[in-house]
Amino acid sequence: MRKWIVVAFVLGGIVSTEGHAASPGFETIEIRVRFERRELTSPAAARHLWRRIGDAALESCGASSFSVAEFKTATVMSRCSRDAVDDAVRRVDEPLLTAAAREGRR
Repeated sequence: MRKWIVVAFVLGGIVSTEGHAASPGFETIEIRVRFERRELTSPAAARHLWRRIGDAALESCGASSFSVAEFKTATVMSRCSRDAVDDAVRRVDEPLLTAAAREGRR
């Protein structure tokens, strides 16, 4: 069984998004989404980063750019993807990104 979660880490102004298995016996995948905090200066930049995090979550949860639209939609709506994006946004802890995530969930 596989479970994928995207986790963001702040390291010297750069954020990495990594997937980690939730418990022993699960396969782990790592996907990094990097940006510099100084680049996150506008709502548009925050929305762009939020979409990049979402793309990483989509891939880490089993979909790819070659997946059919229905599978991508199901993956985006899955708990795996939602939890991964929410966790990454929470770990980045940047007000503009948090606002972009709230707006994007509507």
